[in-house]
Amino acid sequence: MNPEESWNMLFFKRLLMIALSGALIGLVTPLPAADHKGDRFLIQGRALEAKKDWDGALDAYQKALEADPADIQYQMAVEKARFEAGQMHVEKGVKIRSQGMLGEALIEFQRGFSVNPGSAVAVQEIRTTQEMIERERQRVLQTGRESSPEDRGLTPLQQLRQDQERQLDRLLPAPELRPLGPSRIDFKISNADPKTLFNTLGKLAGINVLWDPDYSQGGGTTIKPQSVDLQNTTLAEALDYLSLITRSFWKPLSANTIFVAQDTRPKRTDFGDFVMKVFYVSNVGLPQELTEISNAVRTAANLQSVVLVNAQNAIVVRGEVDQVQLAEKIIHDLDRPKAEVLMDIIVMETSSIYTRSLAAALSPTGLTVPGNFTPRSGLQVVNNANTTGTTGTTTTGTTTTGTTTGTTTGTTTTAAATSAAIPLANLGHLASADWSTTLPSALLQAVMSDAKNKVLQEPQLRSVDMVKATLKIGEREPYASGSFQPGIGGVGINPMVNTQFQFMDVGVNVDMTPKVHDNGDVSLEIDLEISDVEQWLNLGGVQQPVVGQRKVHHNIRLREGEVALLGGLSKLTDSKTKTGIPGLASLPVVGRLFSGDSVDRERDELMIAIVPHVIRRPEFTAEALRTIIAGTSQNIKLNYAPLEAPDGLAPPAPAAPAAATVPAAPVPALQPAAPAVAPGAPPSPGPPPAAAVTARFLPASVEAAGAGGTFTVEVALEGGSDVFSASPIQIGFDPKLLSLADVSAGGLFSKDGQQPVFSRNIMNDMGLATIQYNRPPGAPGVSGTGTLLTLRFQTLGHGATSITGNLTIRNSGGRVIGSANPQLPVNLK
Repeated sequence: MNPEESWNMLFFKRLLMIALSGALIGLVTPLPAADHKGDRFLIQGRALEAKKDWDGALDAYQKALEADPADIQYQMAVEKARFEAGQMHVEKGVKIRSQGMLGEALIEFQRGFSVNPGSAVAVQEIRTTQEMIERERQRVLQTGRESSPEDRGLTPLQQLRQDQERQLDRLLPAPELRPLGPSRIDFKISNADPKTLFNTLGKLAGINVLWDPDYSQGGGTTIKPQSVDLQNTTLAEALDYLSLITRSFWKPLSANTIFVAQDTRPKRTDFGDFVMKVFYVSNVGLPQELTEISNAVRTAANLQSVVLVNAQNAIVVRGEVDQVQLAEKIIHDLDRPKAEVLMDIIVMETSSIYTRSLAAALSPTGLTVPGNFTPRSGLQVVNNANTTGTTGTTTTGTTTTGTTTGTTTGTTTTAAATSAAIPLANLGHLASADWSTTLPSALLQAVMSDAKNKVLQEPQLRSVDMVKATLKIGEREPYASGSFQPGIGGVGINPMVNTQFQFMDVGVNVDMTPKVHDNGDVSLEIDLEISDVEQWLNLGGVQQPVVGQRKVHHNIRLREGEVALLGGLSKLTDSKTKTGIPGLASLPVVGRLFSGDSVDRERDELMIAIVPHVIRRPEFTAEALRTIIAGTSQNIKLNYAPLEAPDGLAPPAPAAPAAATVPAAPVPALQPAAPAVAPGAPPSPGPPPAAAVTARFLPASVEAAGAGGTFTVEVALEGGSDVFSASPIQIGFDPKLLSLADVSAGGLFSKDGQQPVFSRNIMNDMGLATIQYNRPPGAPGVSGTGTLLTLRFQTLGHGATSITGNLTIRNSGGRVIGSANPQLPVNLK
């Protein structure tokens, strides 16, 4: 076989071996799984998930799941994306709804529910939004105008809380002189009994007065006729004044009716109205805090029925109206977010160890010269076991056993544990060769080591005001705390002793209770412990740790950002050791040959610093700190300020005249109060009637081009006197033929240079526009004729249609002085 054929054969054999090896590996190694059909969609979904496009990710994951419904990975991805997509639509809907767009928000909630039918929050938001849409629809039907986007975006719960806030703002403090508003009345009467006083005031204010059938003037005590002269007072204040001087109390039964009874505890018990209310406390986390608030409510409001519901953080209250209102004021003031503080804890520790050792020449650590007994060969000695023997080579002897004779020479070695002894008869044979010693060696040594360690720990700890916070950084080390032995025992039985173990926290342990003051200072009760295991000891067969600790307990007060050193410890250990031969080590110069010395220096320094940062301060508002009047020692009675009209308008004046004077002649007790005008007398001439106010469109009719054209019309006001407001103004049109492009304010309300209040809401899809147009608050009304609004329309089609208007006109006192419903015919060619 030539060399080329040999090489080919060798190459063939190698290929055959490689193929066989691959086949064997294939038999024991499983083939890689084929790619799933849905992996491509899974990758797409993950890319969309990274972009927070949960709708797209859900669609991709669902396609992957359709390709392989049994794949667990696909199922998990679909469930996660379904939850996140549903939650995304719910959050988007909440944001849109807060802007007043209820229809768009409802669509988002419905999308969230369609994506994730198991979303309970989507169902809740859909129900809430539907209630808000129905509430807004009823409001438009009743008032003829839409509310502001902020009011539309309020959920029923938010609206209720807003109403509560407004009512709490109306609580009055102790009486004080203030400028009187325009809605005050004058009331003057002389020598009248209690019933006459109340009845006359009722006639004057246009309210009905009902009496307790058992009413007794003064509660059984005769009260003389009283003269009352009240100027510029509200109706509620006048009723309270009369109740005080007649020893009566009153309560409203409806918007225009009151009930009067004598002011005694039985009568208040019989006729006092009780209400029940549940207060949900949102800023309290501990049952103890909820109990403290309920005790304050029960005591301060003199309530008998106060129930705690810890599971809901709620307080259920039942009592008289003023008692429950006072309880609401107390809970509102006490339920405040707690202050929070963030503490920077800085632990700095350094240690330095310095060691130096010098030794020279002979015996630096002292002289030790041992004398050893090493007997010569052939010297008979006796060991400590009283056994006679020889060292080295034994004497030659003959041993005869039977007929066999031989000579044996050997060496006998004495055990190391035995000591050689010599018989007294051989003492004379001792010589210097039987003794040996070890001479000291010479040494030259110079060693120095310097080690430094630095430890820096900076943990942070955040805590709520007056709540303990704990931080533990380190390990938990076991230690034996006791043992017990079973009661079973006896001969041949070895009772088992069981050891009990506990664990200790080793490392940095911080316990902190802060108190944040309103000026930003922080009072701290702090326990700081830094510990580590220094060594382990074997005690009774159990390894026990020896723990070194540094512990600080402080009660301090710091300013925000102030650095305080809680503890500083410096430890310095300096030791010097000298060794050598006594006497020789003390010789000058040469003494260094017979001595050695070492120096050890160890320094440890520890510093602990703390820096407080106030995250939230206590919230003490002026509303919570002010004083309010709360009745007498026996009865809780709250007073409220008059309601302010919206949009800065003055409240409507009462139907009765603003002032009345009753003659001084006495009136029978059971008769109604004398009217301001005697019966049968001709009525006194009143103020001259105001001029009629009218509104119309200018021009009176419009002809305009069909689709694509524009035209402008004006709304003019004529014959007005002291006109303050024309709100609300509603403009109606056919949305199929017309589109309202713009609404601008006319010059009537700005003729004196003052800027009026103007807002609009155009809903072209409904064919409706609502406009608010008022004089600025505090400004007088205007008189005369002028342009109220300018309207610009776009035409959408051809045909005859009309534009309608609806407006209510009020004077500066807030009273309605006219209304108008003008119409404008429009012909689109």
